[in-house]
Order: sequence, then structure tokens, then C-alpha cells
Amino acid sequence: MMLTKSDFLIYIKSPLHLWAKKNNQYSEELTEYDKHLIKQGYEVEALAREYVRKYIDKDAIYQKEYKTEELLSKADIVVGNNIYEVKSTTSIEKEHKLDVCFQYYTASKIEDIDNIYLIYLNKEYVREGDIDLKELFIVKDMTEYVKENLHTVEGLIKEAELITKLDNPKGLLECYRPKECPCINLCHPNLPEYSIYSIAKADEKKLRLLKEDGILDIKDVPDSFKLSGKQRKQVDVAKSGNVYINKELVAKDLEDLQYPIYFLDYETYSWALPQYSKHKVYQFVVFQYSLHILSKDGELTHREYLCTTTSDPMKEILENLSKDIKEEGSILVWNKSFEMGCNKEMARIYPEYELFIEDINSRIYDLGDIFSKQMYIDPKFKGSWSIKNVLPVLVPTLTYKGMDISNGTEAMVNWEKIVYGKVEMKEREDIYDSLLKYCELDTLAMYEIYRYLLTLF
Repeated sequence: MMLTKSDFLIYIKSPLHLWAKKNNQYSEELTEYDKHLIKQGYEVEALAREYVRKYIDKDAIYQKEYKTEELLSKADIVVGNNIYEVKSTTSIEKEHKLDVCFQYYTASKIEDIDNIYLIYLNKEYVREGDIDLKELFIVKDMTEYVKENLHTVEGLIKEAELITKLDNPKGLLECYRPKECPCINLCHPNLPEYSIYSIAKADEKKLRLLKEDGILDIKDVPDSFKLSGKQRKQVDVAKSGNVYINKELVAKDLEDLQYPIYFLDYETYSWALPQYSKHKVYQFVVFQYSLHILSKDGELTHREYLCTTTSDPMKEILENLSKDIKEEGSILVWNKSFEMGCNKEMARIYPEYELFIEDINSRIYDLGDIFSKQMYIDPKFKGSWSIKNVLPVLVPTLTYKGMDISNGTEAMVNWEKIVYGKVEMKEREDIYDSLLKYCELDTLAMYEIYRYLLTLF
């Protein structure tokens, strides 16, 4: 049975996944966000081809196939006896290294290969006017690495080939990420509702040690098993079945807040290739915000803005946000590193708002800290401090379920659809309304969680 490069990379993630794929038990449905990433990958590859034509060789060959009796790979770009693999990332990951090793191994069985390179995106690149291809890409010679590791990779390829010929998957190693598993019934049959895989930041080694001892339910993790302090606290709360609240710490945090209290949330889009001047690779582009404002007398008002211009939306965002947020009051977000990072980037691109942004960032409080720092732990959170996990536990009357847009990636692809796509007016209006409702719920959720926390004292 033929082993392709994509098969090999599936094997690296989990041998059991490869068997499932070859035996029609592998189900990986592409979401709209997955399709978005694939599209961006094609766009990066198209520019990489242009880069090669301009700076390396105008007679390059694309998608050249290398095929033996048992192996198949396609090289992105070939120049003479040199191969260039293109990645729409800003760094070289383990998967990319194995990718080029498989590519070199297969191609060298067909013809002599001099060198193999990786072309990937330069994270330091800032667009000024038209895209500068020479600055956009980094070309890394991987030949020495490949030759040093070829024997090891050859062994992995042989193991993968054997798996494609097995009649049954007995003894094959499963994955350790059930939430992302494309063959859950093979890898994780009869998984408990609250399993060891929900232990926050548990690495593969820990999870496999527990699995080897027959432990799958988080409540069965032995007291003697080595965990970090936060992991142990999560497990202990799960075992007790009781909610843990450090009321003193929660009260201290909330007492420091000043009115009016602003509940702020951004929605962003991220292009692999910088879309606007002064933007970086994978720049988070804020296109929408929701803002609930709580006055000292308890009045709650709502402000929002959704930009649908094809020019940089962040300028309009700043223009409107600077009118809606006054000079006094705490600003509550959920995961402040994200909002503050977006703010810093907006200030870099639009320095006329630098003082306004500095003031905003100095007043930000992360409401999610109460849960991420384990001041409040409920077994029903299952180790997550995502607002989508916390909200239904603390405020069951609010829910994201049933919404046309219910998460950030859906918001991203739908925004692109109404700004850059071709949609009928009715669909455009429906998406626009759904974007507003989704972002509004994020800040309303923060307000309701904040209000719930106040009832504890």
C-alpha cells in the first residue's frame, strides 16, 4: 500500500491514526476555519513561487512528483537538483523537519538531490507599500539536518509502511489529544466524562504513564502521582466534587476595580500575508468590539462597533473606541494578554492613539484570572477557564449554543465573507447581525459572571 508524505506525518502524530486512515476509520471534517488556513497556505505558496522565479531561477518546476513502488511525495518547488518546501508559518517546527526528511528520502531514490530548503514567513517583516518578497520570506538550508537524521527517519518510514499492511490495529499507539482525535472510537473508547486528558497542561509523558496504569478518570489519579501544584489542585477538586473558592483573593481583586467598569471584547482577523501597510505577518487585525459599561449606580449600557471597510479596520476601531471609553474606570477583559497585545499593535500602527492605548492598558483587569489562577474552581469547568466553559456553570441562563456565530474563528471567516466575499445583501445583513450578537454576548457574559461573583460576599 502506498505511503504518502501526509500519511507519514499522520503516523508521526499517532501510529493508530495512520492505520485508521488506511482502513477508512479516519474522519477529519474540515471546518470553515480549516478551509481558511488552507486558502492562506495556497496564497503563501503562490508568492513563494514568485520569490523563487525572481531571486533563484525563473525556470522552476512546481509540485514535482517523486514516486517509488511504496512511497509518494510532491515537492512544492524544484530548481535543478534542489528542492524547496514552502510553509505558511513563521518558524520551523518538528513536523516541518520530518516533512523535508521524507521529501528528501523519497526524491533521492529517484534522482540525485543536491540540497533541500524550507521557505517560510519572516515574523519580523513589516509591510510598507507593496509586499517585499525578499523581506517576506526566509530560506533555510535543511540539507545538513536531513542527512544527519536520515537514518532515523528511514526507520520511521519503514515502521509506517508496516502499519499500512496490518490487518488490525492491536498494540498501536493512540494519540493523547481526544478533543482533536479523528478516530475517537479507536484511540479513546469509553472515555470518562472528566478524563485525565482534561488535566491542564499535562504533557504526553504524564498522560501515557497514567494510561499505562489503567487510569482514565481524573478522579482516579493517585495522590502519589507527580503533578504540578495547579494540576494537583484541579485533581483534588475533581475528586472532592465540591467547588473551591478563595473568597479572600477574589474579593481583593474585585474591590480594586473602579467605576465605571467597562467590559471589553475584540474580534480579530489574521492574514498570513500582511494585508495593510505597517502590518506584520499574522497580524491580529481588530475589526469589531463590544463594550458593556456599568456605572456606579448599577446602570448597564452597551456600545459596539463593527467595521466592514476594505481598508485597515483598526483605524475606525480606534476612532470609535476612544469616544466610548472615558478617562476613568476599570476595563475588564478575558485573557488580557490578547487584548493588550492588540492594543500595543494598534498603537504601533497608529501612534496618534499611543497615549490613549497606554492609558487603556494601564486600567485593564483580566476577569479570567480568577479562574485561570484557581481562585475559583468548579469540577464542572473540567480544567478549563475559557469563558465558554465558565459561563454555563455560573450563569446557566446565558448560552452560546444555537447561535449562528458562536466562536472567534467563525466570527473571523464570516467577517471576511461580508467584507471581501461575494454574498447577497440578505446574507450579508444576517451575518452582520450575528457578528454583533456574538461579540455582545462575550461582554455580557463577563458582566454576568462579575455580577455572580459579587453575590459570594
